[in-house]
Amino acid sequence: MSTAFQTETLTLDASLFEGGGQVIRNCIGLSCLLHKPIKLLNVRAKRENPGLKPQHVSGLKLIQNIFQADLQGGNARSKEIYFKPNETNSINTFIADTQTAGSITLLIQISLPPLLFSAPPPKSKLFLPPRSKKVILKGGTAVNAAPPIDFLIEVFKPIVEREFGLNFDVSLIRRGYYPKGGGEVVLRVDPIVEKSLKPSNLVDLESASKVLTEAALFELKNIQFDIEINTERYNTCKGSDILLWAETSSGCLISGHAISDKKKSPEEGGRRAAEELIRNIKHGGCVDEYLQDQLIIFMALAEGKSKLVSGPISSHTRAAIHFVEVMSGVKFYIKKLDPLESLNIQDDQSEYGNSYLIECEGIGLKVSKQL
Repeated sequence: MSTAFQTETLTLDASLFEGGGQVIRNCIGLSCLLHKPIKLLNVRAKRENPGLKPQHVSGLKLIQNIFQADLQGGNARSKEIYFKPNETNSINTFIADTQTAGSITLLIQISLPPLLFSAPPPKSKLFLPPRSKKVILKGGTAVNAAPPIDFLIEVFKPIVEREFGLNFDVSLIRRGYYPKGGGEVVLRVDPIVEKSLKPSNLVDLESASKVLTEAALFELKNIQFDIEINTERYNTCKGSDILLWAETSSGCLISGHAISDKKKSPEEGGRRAAEELIRNIKHGGCVDEYLQDQLIIFMALAEGKSKLVSGPISSHTRAAIHFVEVMSGVKFYIKKLDPLESLNIQDDQSEYGNSYLIECEGIGLKVSKQL
């Protein structure tokens, strides 16, 4: 599917479902990809401090710069946004600085999908590959209510590259924590031309759940695992966090994360990360609660049917599905699975009975040669 610029503005109520910043990221990204002007009303209306926060403003300004967009309401505390994308900027290096501990991973979430299709259409079959886009991002690398940068590097990136055929690089220059931030990450994206994303097929429930759950849950204390530990220390920032992740025999990656602060001891942080990892494993899905909603937009953009087995459908995922459907015209289907037979579990009250199949026939978006 190729797209042409549209002039009719699509008006959306951003307070529907969980009504958070993810609505902004998905809708602005799709606005650029599908060339649809949008107006978002009631932005973050359900939050304790409604309207845009500095990190949302940074993301909007970044996308505005990349796509030379018309933007109204892109200020802190704004509850209404008008966004109209134009031609892609010929510049290849951009900077986004939250000037706070605003999440860098959320800046990557809003910029990665549109950057993948940011190359101008080739004028003939004999053309040089488009130059990579480079984005320098400054803010927090591990903050509450957002995936940490290590999750993006170790879990998100391998999965989306393998499943959808993306090509991008994330370099961690410096870590940053609340309240000062000060972290820096460089994102490099190779735009896609003359092809679409591949459909995903993350459905190997047997390997993703049975092998891991039997080992990790029932015999955790008695089995020796192949465990790799990587510890980093920085003198330039105060703060600490831990990311645990496990890889199944089918290549699924499941994670758990926690941040240590003044209110919680490092021991408590370690326990919470382990508990989150085990909880995600128990659900029997091929993705964890962080990754689940982040794959929705790529499933919609891919060519062909994408399939994903997950744990319980989060409010973030339901919101992502709603707004992606409205903007792209795709239809997602969700089916609750009965894993008792495949996992040989007799107790139908088990936590294993919370896995779902999410399917979507994508639009096959591509940047095509100009006629």
